[in-house]
Amino acid sequence: MPTLMPTGLPVEMPTEAPAATLPPTEPPVQRPTLPPTWTPSPAPVEAATLPPTEPPAVDNPNAGLPPSQATLPACATFREDRSRYSTSFRLGSEAAVAWIAAETAASYRVNLIDEFGTELFAGYTTETTFLFAADLFERGKRYGWNVYPMDAMGQQMCISVGGELFPQ
Repeated sequence: MPTLMPTGLPVEMPTEAPAATLPPTEPPVQRPTLPPTWTPSPAPVEAATLPPTEPPAVDNPNAGLPPSQATLPACATFREDRSRYSTSFRLGSEAAVAWIAAETAASYRVNLIDEFGTELFAGYTTETTFLFAADLFERGKRYGWNVYPMDAMGQQMCISVGGELFPQ
């Protein structure tokens, strides 16, 4: 391998070749647009070939409605019982609620909600009274409760009833 030695002669640097110039490109071809009044439309369809969109009429005017006291005789007596509880109670104590039984009810679902509608508690009982734990309540807030009866199959029998609770 040869050894390179410095010399006093100037070294010429290679120069870059000039870049090739490209010819200008032609502008894209502009296509004419359709007149603004033309609108495509689908072919007409005969209405007779379409299936019916509404269910057939039924004789029961309550069909599809939730159960109500008017539709089930067992619900005729079901309501809250204010004679057995008070809407205001002492903060730090349990809150009691009560209702009159629905005939043939196997159990009851009881709910406690806050003033924003958030469910704070949900439970089941076979009695017609319920005690909500004291730690569910805060001073200055309002609460609501509701209960509905359930049959032996676990289905709701009646529209729920309930009331308000005010810890003091």
